[in-house]
Amino acid sequence: MELRLAARPAHLSTIRAVAKAVARPLPELAVDLVIAVDEACGTLIAKACRPALLVCRFVRDGNSVRFRAQVRSSAVTVPDHRSLYWRVVSSVTDTVATWVDGDGLLHVELRCRA
Repeated sequence: MELRLAARPAHLSTIRAVAKAVARPLPELAVDLVIAVDEACGTLIAKACRPALLVCRFVRDGNSVRFRAQVRSSAVTVPDHRSLYWRVVSSVTDTVATWVDGDGLLHVELRCRA
């Protein structure tokens, strides 16, 4: 499933609702996925250029969900691995990665397994 929304805090509730719906068949990971997606998208929105499009993709694969999101950003570095964001997301996911590509897009990819 893919969402394309304006990178605005008002859209976080919609993204959380989709995360919860995607994880519905895997209730043991639903809370962790919603927390991780909310933190990741909140961070991307905070670092987004204005106006910007936030693109989110959810893929369910067996007993896991992979989430990827990207936004155009002026950030030239990824979020600090000592930050609260990184600590929260890495504590509730199995894998997490962030990077900035050559086109000025800030990316987050994470996976939660049941």
